[in-house]
Amino acid sequence: MKRILVDSGSSADILYKHAFNQLRIPVDQLKPVKTPLVGFAGEMVHPLGSIDLSVLAGTTPRQTQVQMTFSVVDTPSLYNEIIRRPGLNLMEAIVSTRHLLMKFPTRFSVGEARRDQQVARQCYKTAVMDKGKDKVLSQPVEDVIQVPLEEGNSNRVFQVASQLGEVEKGELITFLQNNKDVFSWSAEEVPGISPNVMVHKLTVDPMRPPTRHKKRNFALEQQQAIAEEVSKLMQAGKDKGSALLRLAGEPSPSQKSKWQVDDVH
Repeated sequence: MKRILVDSGSSADILYKHAFNQLRIPVDQLKPVKTPLVGFAGEMVHPLGSIDLSVLAGTTPRQTQVQMTFSVVDTPSLYNEIIRRPGLNLMEAIVSTRHLLMKFPTRFSVGEARRDQQVARQCYKTAVMDKGKDKVLSQPVEDVIQVPLEEGNSNRVFQVASQLGEVEKGELITFLQNNKDVFSWSAEEVPGISPNVMVHKLTVDPMRPPTRHKKRNFALEQQQAIAEEVSKLMQAGKDKGSALLRLAGEPSPSQKSKWQVDDVH
């Protein structure tokens, strides 16, 4: 079998369902597995079951044969199977990523398995081309209704679930409109938190003079973003001049715009 990935960093040998089907093994031979497989990012995959298979590695006469337990999963993959720590330990194999080589003891000296670079490149190119094609975007549970907080002001709206009952929806809208003074729509409307509740202090030696950053040249788009953010801070009364821009202003990615100045105070 080709397209086998060797991964020494995980703890479960994997056999993908498309490869399992090619082996023509009856599904009733799968042993039940109750524990899900957890990926690096926290995603969970529930195996269809597990099966014991005999694996032969190497070339004649330097070959080794071991019995491995594979978890069969029904997920798309460019590989047929993944041999991980349990299988490598059974083979007593040593993997060298530098030499693209795996060595293991046999009855006749040391056996080895080399990486097929052509197949590896093909798998990589296919993975890059297919990336994002099957990505499933989450859909909202229900639609929402845009309700203005004030009559005639379309800039200040809140969202209400469309599936609420008419009585419940009316009570919610009335409650929000009666408490519109609680909402803040700009930075100047946020009074801040009392220092008695919480305070943020920078670990700066007060005996040392402030360091002025070296002047940096920004593109026109970045300059406009910096000017907009500094203007917002000036209107909110958080800044007393250009000291913020000189000492603490650095552009950073933002969801609202490509560039944004971090608020350091």
